[in-house]
Amino acid sequence: FPILCRYYLLIMAVVITEHSNMTTSNFSGTDHDITAHLEEAAKSLQVTRLIVKQILIPVIATAGIVGNVLNIIVLRHRKMRSSTNVYLSALAVSDMLYLIFTFSLSFVHCNLSDQPKSAFDFVPRARVLSDLFGNTAVWLTVAFTIERYIGVCHPMRGKVWCTVGKAKILSLLVFGVSLANTFPEFFEMEIVESHTNTTTSYSCEQTSFGKSESYSIGYYWWFVTFFTFVPFVFLFVFNSVLIKSVWEANRRRHELSNFSVVGENSRQQSEQHKVTTMLITVVLIFLLCQLPWTILLMYRTYLDANDLLKTQTTFILISGNICNLLVIMNASGNFLLYSYFSCRFRRTFTKVFCGWRRLRKTSRGSNGSTWRSSRYASSSTTTTSSCRSKRDMLSESSKRLKMTTE
Repeated sequence: FPILCRYYLLIMAVVITEHSNMTTSNFSGTDHDITAHLEEAAKSLQVTRLIVKQILIPVIATAGIVGNVLNIIVLRHRKMRSSTNVYLSALAVSDMLYLIFTFSLSFVHCNLSDQPKSAFDFVPRARVLSDLFGNTAVWLTVAFTIERYIGVCHPMRGKVWCTVGKAKILSLLVFGVSLANTFPEFFEMEIVESHTNTTTSYSCEQTSFGKSESYSIGYYWWFVTFFTFVPFVFLFVFNSVLIKSVWEANRRRHELSNFSVVGENSRQQSEQHKVTTMLITVVLIFLLCQLPWTILLMYRTYLDANDLLKTQTTFILISGNICNLLVIMNASGNFLLYSYFSCRFRRTFTKVFCGWRRLRKTSRGSNGSTWRSSRYASSSTTTTSSCRSKRDMLSESSKRLKMTTE
């Protein structure tokens, strides 16, 4: 977490510096200076795309896809059955699909003119699908935060509301609502085919629907409100309550530990508070990584509404690459958080992926114990039989002695 904060501050410093330089160039200097700075900004954009899209995103996304596959396998194990883990499993699926489409867009995008037409057809759909699963992940995070709040602060109601069946239904409902609100993006772009004497080229262009003022302003403000403002308010409020609850529980546990009060119920409460702490950390990192993208989206909507978007296009593109990298880091790191905070997750992971080693050791141990027990049994049988034979000999001798005496 401290390393992530350092990278976060460094990235924000780079973005702010770049924005200040671009803003200065737009309002001062000669035409030659402005042209030179625009060329420098274009080079910065090219370097940013090279580092972020061609190097960092493929590496982080690949690790994140593997981590989310492991999350799905472990969280769906029968011993991990709970309403919270249903949300976490759905979140892992959404993050995995988001990373897959984002990873593919690192190598296929509209700026490459030598691509086949199928690649151009794939780009707009992949963009929408990545937004769809990213938006689903946002509201799934809100869902398990509220579910945890009910379980911690209202445990009696939690037994009725926080069930596995209701968690599955709510996860499907979250996906349906996200799909309905993201669906208009499918009509935002189209592929335009251009013919010359010898070649045919393709390009991605906005449709008349995407250029309309009602869509570019109205839909984007609705998008910002529904997928940024409202979730952030929910997460801030309920997460604050959970943090307060965990702090008070830790204080009470510390007071009880002074009286040496230890039991099964205390251990269960300790595990539950660890899970709550894990979910709080997941939400905090989510907010930290999503906040720059939210601010950038609001800023872009403001520029678009005031016809200033063209003056800040390069800054928006550079910042978009960096903010997208933060979102990908957030979608890729949950496996590490689960492994660090949850003992139950670690035990289940060990049982699922390392169980064959234990089976081999157990089989070897059982063979050795069987050999030892059989050896002990044979020796015991031999000893018992020898004792019986000696006892028979003594009884026979006593009978002969008795007959002789008579």
